[in-house]
Amino acid sequence: MYQPLKQELKEIRVLEVHSARKVEEPLRGTLRHVRLEEASFSALSYVWGDEDNDRSEISIVYEMEPRKDLASKLRLKRTPSYDRGIASSLSRALRHLRKKHGTIIIWTDFLCINQQDTVEKNWQIPLMQTIYSEAKDVHAWLGPRWNDDLTTIHNTNAAFDVSKKIWAIADRIENSPNTASEENWLVACLVVATSQSSADPRQQFYVGFATALRRAAYADPSIQREIASIETLSHNEYFARMWILQETGRARKLVFHFGHKQAPHRNVLLALALANSLHASVSRSQPDVVPTSFDTRFQGCLSARTTCLHQISLREVLSAAYYSNPPSQAATNPRDYIYARLGLAENPSGIEVRYEQSVAEVFTTASGFLLLEGFLDILVTFRPYKFQRKITDQGFPSWAYDWSRNSQKHFQRYDAALGTSQRVSITSYHDERYKKILSMRGVNIGEVVSINERFSDIALASGLHKGTIVLADLRAEQEEMTAEKKEIILHNIKYAYEQLNVDVSSLDIEDLFRHRSLPFASFWCWWVVWIASLVHMMEEAELHQAQGSFPPINIAELIFREDSKALRDNPNMSYFGTKTGILALANYYRWSMLASQSPGQNPPQRRVLDRLAESLYRSAWGMRPAVLASGRYGYVPEDTKPNDEVVIFNGVKAPLVIRRYSNHAYSIIGPAHICGVMHGEVMAHRLQNDVFYLV
Repeated sequence: MYQPLKQELKEIRVLEVHSARKVEEPLRGTLRHVRLEEASFSALSYVWGDEDNDRSEISIVYEMEPRKDLASKLRLKRTPSYDRGIASSLSRALRHLRKKHGTIIIWTDFLCINQQDTVEKNWQIPLMQTIYSEAKDVHAWLGPRWNDDLTTIHNTNAAFDVSKKIWAIADRIENSPNTASEENWLVACLVVATSQSSADPRQQFYVGFATALRRAAYADPSIQREIASIETLSHNEYFARMWILQETGRARKLVFHFGHKQAPHRNVLLALALANSLHASVSRSQPDVVPTSFDTRFQGCLSARTTCLHQISLREVLSAAYYSNPPSQAATNPRDYIYARLGLAENPSGIEVRYEQSVAEVFTTASGFLLLEGFLDILVTFRPYKFQRKITDQGFPSWAYDWSRNSQKHFQRYDAALGTSQRVSITSYHDERYKKILSMRGVNIGEVVSINERFSDIALASGLHKGTIVLADLRAEQEEMTAEKKEIILHNIKYAYEQLNVDVSSLDIEDLFRHRSLPFASFWCWWVVWIASLVHMMEEAELHQAQGSFPPINIAELIFREDSKALRDNPNMSYFGTKTGILALANYYRWSMLASQSPGQNPPQRRVLDRLAESLYRSAWGMRPAVLASGRYGYVPEDTKPNDEVVIFNGVKAPLVIRRYSNHAYSIIGPAHICGVMHGEVMAHRLQNDVFYLV
C-alpha cells in the first residue's frame, strides 16, 4: 500500500492519529507524505514487541500530496482506508497518546517507513537523526507490555511516583542541578549514578550534591520502601534496545510514559541513577551478600544525550562504543549495532546505510573506517570463546571487530608499540574467502616453538563451570558440590602436587571445600596444574636463552597481570615470578587455612584471598604459556600453534600472534602478553619494520 517518497525533497510519512474518548476504542489514523523541513510532529520511541503472539490493528487512510489527474483535471486527495496489523506495544502507545478531541501528528518508524523496501530504508534511516532532533517532543513508551505481570505493572507505576519525590528532594539540596543546563544536569546525574571520583571539575562540583541526595534517600522511609520499584523499572526492555540511544539522545523534549503515568526524562533518569548508586554501595559494603540485580543500561540514555550535546565525530562515537562496558543495548537486526549509532555522530559520513549488505560486510566496513582513521585498538580485542551466537560469516576478516559481542579490553593498558603510529591501507584481495586485505608495518619478535596446555582445558578438568570459564569470572556460575565431583577434585589436586614433588594429605585439602564465596577447591585444582605448566614454560625458555642474551626469567608480570598496581607498589612481589617463588604460591597450607575461615572470623583476609584468586584466574584467562624461538616467553591465545609468529605492529598496544594464510598473507589469532616487551622495550631499539598483509 505504500507509495514512494521523494528522496530529493527529503519527504517523510507522518501519522495523524484520530481522536477517541476511550482508550479501548479502535485506532484510526491518516498517513501522509510531508517534507521534513516543513513538518510539525512528535516522535515515538518504543520497543516493537512480540508481533507474532500479540497483535493489534489500526485503520489507516493513506493520503498522498494532492495531484492533478491528467484525464479529468480533478484533484485526488485520498485512497480508501485499510486495516494494518501492528504489535500491541505500538497500539497501546498510540491509544494512550491520542487525544479526546483533535488529533496528534506523530512519526513512528514501523508505520512511517516501508520496512519491506530496502532502498527506502537505506535513505530514510539516516534521516532519523534529524527526525528526532526536529520533533516537538519525543514520547518514550515503556509499557505495560502484553505479558507484564501485576507486580511489574504495580512496581513500575510506583517508580514513576517515587521519581517525583526524589526530584522534589533534589530540588531542596544545595547546588541542585534541577534547574541547570541539560549538559550540567547530565554531569550531575552521572555522578549520582556512578559514585566515582573524577578529575573533571564539573563532576567534582556535584559530588556534594550526590552525597546529600543519597543521605536524604536513606533518611526517607517512603523512598526506602519504594526503591525496589526502581529496580523493576531498570529491567524494562526499553532500556535494552539499541535504537533508543539515538532516539533519546537527539530529543529536544523527552517524556517517559508507562500506561497513564508520564514524567520528564530528568525525573526518571535521576531516580534510576540514585537507585543504582544505592544498590552499588550495598554491594560494596556487604560483599558476602548476593546482591539483587540492577540493570545499568539506562545509563545509555545519559551517555547518548551527552554525546549528542558535545557534537562529536563518527570516529569518536564508534571508538566510545568499542570501549563501552557491558551490559549494553541489543539489536534485533545485527546491522543496527552500527546503523543505530550513526545518528549520534554530528556528521556521520564515512559509513553508508545499506541493509542489502551482509552483517559481516557491515561490521567490516565499520572496522575498516576506524582503522583508516587511526584507531587501531580493535586489533587487540581479546575474545577467546564463542558466546551465545556468532553473527559473522566465513569471509569475516581477522582484523575486523564483531560489534554484536563484548570483548575483554585488558590489553589496552599496555604500550608495546611505544607510542608509535602508522597509516594503514585496506585494499581489495582476490581470494575465494576474503575480499579485503589490511597492510601494516611491524617488528617480528619470534616464532612460537613451544606451547603448554590451554587454560580452558585445565579449568574444565578442574570442575569449574563452563560459564565461569567463558566469562572469566569465578563468581559467574557455581554448581552443587556432589560427593562424586568432590572425589574427582581431590584426586586431581593430589596428582598435580605429585607432579610438583609435594606430598599433601586429603585431610588438608578438605579445608579448601569450606570456602563459600568462590568455588575455591576447583580454583585450587586449576591453579596447581597451571603452576606446573608455568614451571615447564620457564624450563623451556631457559633452554632457548642459553646464549645469555636475556635477564633471568621472572614471570611475575604474567601471573599478576590483573593486579599490576600491587606488583608496582611492592617490589617484593617479583619474588613470586621466580621458579622458587611460584612454587611458594602452591603452598596449600596457607591457602587452605584462609579458605577454611568462616565469614565472620576474618573478613579482610578472606577478601584478600578472594581478590588474589580472581586476579590469578583472570590473568591466565583464555591463554596458554608459550616460548618463542627468540627466547622470549609469555601468554598467547589458546588457539596458538607452533610456527605461529608474534609481531609488534606500529601503533598497536600489544603484540599480535599471526598465522600464515597464504604465501604473502597472515590472519590474526589474537593479542599476546610477552614478558619484557609490553611497555615498548623492544620498539625502543628502533628495529627494522616489515610490511605484513593481514586477512
